[in-house]
Amino acid sequence: MSELRTNRIVPRDGLPSGSYGGIIQVRYGSSTTQVSSTSTNFDDGLVITLTITPNRADSAILLMLTFSGNQGSGGSGLNRLKYTITRTVGGTESSLVTIDEALVDYGQSNIHAQGLGNNYLDTGHNTTNEVTYKMKIASSHGGQVQANNNGRTDFIAMEISG
Repeated sequence: MSELRTNRIVPRDGLPSGSYGGIIQVRYGSSTTQVSSTSTNFDDGLVITLTITPNRADSAILLMLTFSGNQGSGGSGLNRLKYTITRTVGGTESSLVTIDEALVDYGQSNIHAQGLGNNYLDTGHNTTNEVTYKMKIASSHGGQVQANNNGRTDFIAMEISG
C-alpha cells in the first residue's frame, strides 16, 4: 500500500490570483446540545467549539457552518437570533463574522429554522499553533433564542494550501 503525503499542493502552472491549492486536513464537530440565550451579547451563547492546528502559516482555513435556530414565542416582534464565529490564537479571541439577523420574527410566534449558517474563508490566522473557532448565539433585543432545539449544529474546518 502506498501513501501520498503533502502539506502544500500547487498546480503545475501555479495558482491564479484569489485561489488556493488542495485540502491539507479537515476537522469536523457536531452538537445536539440545546443552547438558550436571552443575552444581547455572545457571552453565554456558546454553541460549538472546533480546533485545528494548521500545518502552514500561509494556508487558509475554510469554515463551513450549519445549525438549527429557534426564536421563542412571546417576543416583541423586534427580536432576532444573531450569531458570530470567532477565532482564538494564543489566547486572543477575535470575531471573524457576525450575522445580526439570522432569524427574524415580525410577529409574536415561535419560529424554528433548520440549515442556518454560512461559509467563511479565514486567511488571517498566520500561525502553525492551535486555532480555536467558536460559534455563539445571542438575542438582538433580549427575547429568548435557541440553537439545536429540534436540530443540530455541524461545524467543519478545512486547511487549504495557499
